[in-house]
Amino acid sequence: MKNARREITPRIRRALRLVGWNALFLVAGLALIGVVGETYFRLRAPFLESDTPYTWFPTVGWLHTPNAEVRHTNGLDFWTESRANGLGFVDREPSGIERAAASCHIAMIGDSLVAALEVPIADKFHVRLEELAAGELRHLDITTSAFGISGTGQVNQLAYYDEFARHLRPALIVLVFVTNDFMNNAPILDGLHRGRDPDRLEYVSATRGADGTITLRPPHPPSPESRLATMASTSPPWDSRVTDRLTGISPLANWLDAKRRASSSDDTDPELVAQVALLSRRSPRYAALLDGWRPTTRERINDPFLFAQDMPAIHEDALDFTAFALDQFRERADRDGAALVILSTRTFDRLTALAEPRGIPVIDQYDYILRQGAEPRDARWANDWHWNIAGHRWAAEALLEYLKQSQEICTRRKSPTSPPPLPSWLADYESIASGEPAARSVFDIYLRENTVAYLKSPCSAADVQAEFFLHVVPEDLEDLPADRRQHGFGGANFRYGEHAALAFGGQCIMEHPLPDYPVARIRTGQFTPEGDQIWKAEFSVGAVEGEPSPSSEVSVPSPGARKNQSGKGDAPLPPARVCCS
Repeated sequence: MKNARREITPRIRRALRLVGWNALFLVAGLALIGVVGETYFRLRAPFLESDTPYTWFPTVGWLHTPNAEVRHTNGLDFWTESRANGLGFVDREPSGIERAAASCHIAMIGDSLVAALEVPIADKFHVRLEELAAGELRHLDITTSAFGISGTGQVNQLAYYDEFARHLRPALIVLVFVTNDFMNNAPILDGLHRGRDPDRLEYVSATRGADGTITLRPPHPPSPESRLATMASTSPPWDSRVTDRLTGISPLANWLDAKRRASSSDDTDPELVAQVALLSRRSPRYAALLDGWRPTTRERINDPFLFAQDMPAIHEDALDFTAFALDQFRERADRDGAALVILSTRTFDRLTALAEPRGIPVIDQYDYILRQGAEPRDARWANDWHWNIAGHRWAAEALLEYLKQSQEICTRRKSPTSPPPLPSWLADYESIASGEPAARSVFDIYLRENTVAYLKSPCSAADVQAEFFLHVVPEDLEDLPADRRQHGFGGANFRYGEHAALAFGGQCIMEHPLPDYPVARIRTGQFTPEGDQIWKAEFSVGAVEGEPSPSSEVSVPSPGARKNQSGKGDAPLPPARVCCS
């Protein structure tokens, strides 16, 4: 017995050593794979996460923060870095109004396909169309601009035309249509998809009255109340927190998580189901529209538009809102003497049924790709449904084909039936500019309604890149916070576009609120990143009823001037309202 035990013990030890070595080799192999994978993805991915800053505007809703850097990636196919223009769209700076009006200008309006964050600006379809037209339709002098924000439909996009595109006097308006536009046009479906209250959407939206009439509704200011909350808020689960932390520091973990997110899931979303139930209880009309519809996930809300022969009532309702949006664009195009066309990503029978009675041609990109002997799936990224560079090229070619057959759009342009009303930013500009400025410098400075307004014309993007400073000297130092009294002024440093900014047509307007205490003097201007003063204006507030105060001071230092006392660390003022025309 003892001899047997002596024989077994070495066997166990050998087995344990073998298991240990195998485990060590396995761990070492996994570590090596991890190191190689981490190195590969660090070399391949210039950045790990998207950074797409947005700013909310009272007249249009969310736009990209003007002049901001925009980074976008799905962690698998693309990593793009672009800059938003002065209007808040990821595009080139728009043509001057006179240049656009003198050309055959085409305004592209849409959602994420027009925003096209997945490709460089130079590869976007409207830029490619300009290049193609310069070679094949040079006599038409075609210029283009793009007005697109992800997650919007034609109802939301009416504001992009009213506030910006129409003032470029486009000869052609192109509405880029995708399946989810039906959903985005309808406030209930759009609210459910966003997890937002349908009556408090932060874009221009539409609402149906008791008599069935559909009307436009302005954006609702962002607020916690706009969330369609149905469940008690809880902290993210520990595994989600760990995943977020890992993907923020590890390219390999980020890639693995992106692959997981790219795979579709049909798991029922309990919060969505609860939100549908919540809206059903809100009113009999909501209950009637939502009756019998049981969505699984927010991504599947669009399925009935594609696959259902008899759609739920809520989806039929969405067709009514889409028809309303097309009517609104049709009216605007006729009023402004522009042609109107839809560029569709594929054949939607329901879209064709709405467009044809309104005299709106539909260009089918899907059909165009097939006619080229190519596969429509080759227009998409492997792990993302948005157009890749080839998709943008085919979209441009499909539009070029249409223009070749419809050159009268440019050569026999209709005259506007009536001048369009001024957009809000231009009305503000003209209203302020009709008064006398408190001081004149690189920007003219105005005071109105407890606000400092900065106006400049002509104005370019270069004029608004530098940081602004605003020093406010109170009549009574006791009104200042205790830590500011020794300095004798309160103030703020701010960048153009941090809160709201639009640059358009060579005119800039920016407004910044003043504090609620009586103000004696104001010093304001701009400085470079190195702290060099670019310009400064100083004036007495009490004398700004008519002529500028005799004691007002304006200076525009030469390059390399002394450092500016910018007031960094001053007590903050309310956020600026910035618009540029």
